[in-house]
Amino acid sequence: MKHTIRFKYTMILTGVVAAVILASWIAVNLCLEPYYLQRKKNTLIQAYNELETRMENDGTVTADTKMYLRRVKENYNIEIFLWDSAQKVIYSSGSGEALQSGNNLFDYIFGTNQSVERLEATSKYQINKVYDGNLQAYYMEMFSSYLGGSFSLMRVPLQSIQETVRLVNQLNLYVALGVAAAGILAVWFLTKNMTAPILELSSIAERMASLDFTARYEGNDNREIEILGQSMNHMSKQLEKTILELKTANLELKRDIEQKTKIDEMRREFLSNVSHELKTPIALVQGYAEGLKEGINDDPETMEWYCDVIIDEASKMNTMVKKLLTLNQIEAGREQLSMEHFDLIPVIEGVLNSYRLLLEQKEAKVSLKCPKSLYIWADEYMVEEVIRNYVGNALNHLEGEKKILISVEKQDSRAHIQVRNTGAPIPEGDIERIWDKFYKVDKARTREYGGSGIGLSIVKAVMEAHNCSYGVKNEEDGVSFFCEFDCK
Repeated sequence: MKHTIRFKYTMILTGVVAAVILASWIAVNLCLEPYYLQRKKNTLIQAYNELETRMENDGTVTADTKMYLRRVKENYNIEIFLWDSAQKVIYSSGSGEALQSGNNLFDYIFGTNQSVERLEATSKYQINKVYDGNLQAYYMEMFSSYLGGSFSLMRVPLQSIQETVRLVNQLNLYVALGVAAAGILAVWFLTKNMTAPILELSSIAERMASLDFTARYEGNDNREIEILGQSMNHMSKQLEKTILELKTANLELKRDIEQKTKIDEMRREFLSNVSHELKTPIALVQGYAEGLKEGINDDPETMEWYCDVIIDEASKMNTMVKKLLTLNQIEAGREQLSMEHFDLIPVIEGVLNSYRLLLEQKEAKVSLKCPKSLYIWADEYMVEEVIRNYVGNALNHLEGEKKILISVEKQDSRAHIQVRNTGAPIPEGDIERIWDKFYKVDKARTREYGGSGIGLSIVKAVMEAHNCSYGVKNEEDGVSFFCEFDCK
């Protein structure tokens, strides 16, 4: 089972407090009484040594010695009795009861008092723990002798060490419980501040694992956790940068693969379509050429007609191949747009001039409705291709009143061009397919005027390269094609 840092720190503090309480209890119960008795013994021995020095110097109790003995009484609560060699009291700092008790000491000093516990004995003194029945108290007493036959008794009262131990243990328990409670509360709140950044870092790490690198650690001091947070921020930025670079590389690779696939598909389609479209004219050229070679007919007019057919079919093949190459380059993206700001009207007028002879042969009635000038942003050569294909398509399908109406107008920020011709409408099922390469609504008629089914495919490729709209719709008496180019 996993525990939180807060829980662990709380348990550690509780363990430390418990250890301190146990150590204090052991020290008090096992060491306090021996330590207390030793301190009292040291005090008595120190007083004895000083008194022995004074007694040896002059052998009498001088005023200076009495002053010293009074200080000992006041400072250490030691009662001092002095006797001469005749057992006469020559000094006493205790009460009469104490003196009486002191006179009785001769009994246990010489082993006649069994209530005495001997603590230490030397050739000069002995220290005992005794119980004074008169005063009902324990004392530590030192009996000592001096040069000249005098001797002394010094004693100090012993407090009830057992009661002291009980009180100390009780006090330690209360203090320990208070410290433990305060410590637990302190740890609880302090670890909250400590774990908050850790939890924040954990949340950031989880988001990084989910490839979300927007989260940042906001700590700003120099503690270790904040240093770790700043390191994670740096790592997050680097990972985000690296992944973005990988994504970009993957997208570029994907585009390259798609482009290669598209080019391969276009190449296969191009070869298939060219093979299909060139099959008929090549067969015609071959047939008429063989006829000329074998001299099937020596009539000059027939031979000239054979030659005209061969020239016409070769011209159609040449035109078709050129258009296919242009279309293939535009669709493959190899034909780069050369954007220019130019006047559209002269371009349209130039296309109409190039078709003048054909228009006259078809007896077409052409009407151009446009402003004096209208500037657009586009590739001028490709715009001319669009207009040329629209006008050529209208001329090839011209019927009825044989009218071709070309209108140009500015709509918002775009130039709207419409080429309308009278004639048969396009079947609804074919409207969406007329933009496909080599699609022909009426194949017999297309063959008659030399169409290849590529012109409108070129229009589609050019308009999509410019990212502009185009289309076709049936009218009451004919068909109209339109396209738009940006004016700005």
